[in-house]
Amino acid sequence: MKLSQLGERRVIEIFAEVFGGCDIAEVGIGDDASVLRVGDALIVVSTDMIREGTHIPREMTPEQAGGYAVNVNLSDLAAMGAKPLAMLFSFGLPGSKDEEFVRRLARGIREACDSHGVCVIGGDTKEHEEMVISGVALGIAGSGRYLTRGGARAGDVLCVTGSIGSAAAGFYCLTKNIEHPKREEFIKAALEPKARVKEGLALAGVASACMDISDGLAFSLSEIARKSGVGFEVYEERVPRDKAVKEIAALAKVDEREIIFHKGGDFELLFTISEESLPALRAEFRRKKLAPIAEIGRVVEEGCWLITKEGQRIELPARGYEAFKSRF
Repeated sequence: MKLSQLGERRVIEIFAEVFGGCDIAEVGIGDDASVLRVGDALIVVSTDMIREGTHIPREMTPEQAGGYAVNVNLSDLAAMGAKPLAMLFSFGLPGSKDEEFVRRLARGIREACDSHGVCVIGGDTKEHEEMVISGVALGIAGSGRYLTRGGARAGDVLCVTGSIGSAAAGFYCLTKNIEHPKREEFIKAALEPKARVKEGLALAGVASACMDISDGLAFSLSEIARKSGVGFEVYEERVPRDKAVKEIAALAKVDEREIIFHKGGDFELLFTISEESLPALRAEFRRKKLAPIAEIGRVVEEGCWLITKEGQRIELPARGYEAFKSRF
């Protein structure tokens, strides 16, 4: 079977089957990041790759590409509740790029790293027919606390940080040349996302499960349900979104639900938490001036359900961005 039929999830499963486990890994292949126990320390490691066309549209500046490469990697550490320490980058660059391009790319990486308090400690560079940037993020789990996708329990509440759908709306503005008063704001959300690192740190030891939703909210919901052996009910009307997302969806001739649940691009965090722990967490987020929290549903015993605005209970398909299939 071709990889375009298998999809990224199955490819990862094959690698996990062949590689097996690792004695020092508390969390191995299959989560947002891996957790290694080295002496008394818990080291959290993640890697992510972006490339032209798929992640780096022609409208993205070198600075934005560099910042995106940083944040896509740190978002995985955020989902684990880890504190980032340092990063490495490997670059595949066309020989047609010039010195100024490299400097601007490096500046974008440096500025994004500075904003999160991390540094670049090394990497590699090769010539490639298209630009490819592969990053490795190194972090640490403080006080032995970290998050995974597998800890949700029936009765927990489902929550997300921030707002959903803005990045996808921005990409529609670009690809369909949509003019709208919020066009620039949405495009910035698409091209300059920022990892919720501080929010992830605040969730560590409090949330029962967590995952970033860059590949789509529905996909992330299904992953937490699959890893935790539970189901969920999510209320469509409770998912936070800019009111203008619906207007962009109409102009793009797509259903708003497609943007909110399946298109991805938002570097927000989806997490589960006990109902009794949520008020104190909200208070901590407000005190630290972190992203707002929205309660969007509940963890149930089984099934992946969407409660529509009309009150219907329908199955929510686990569609999102998946490499190799190259479609939503």
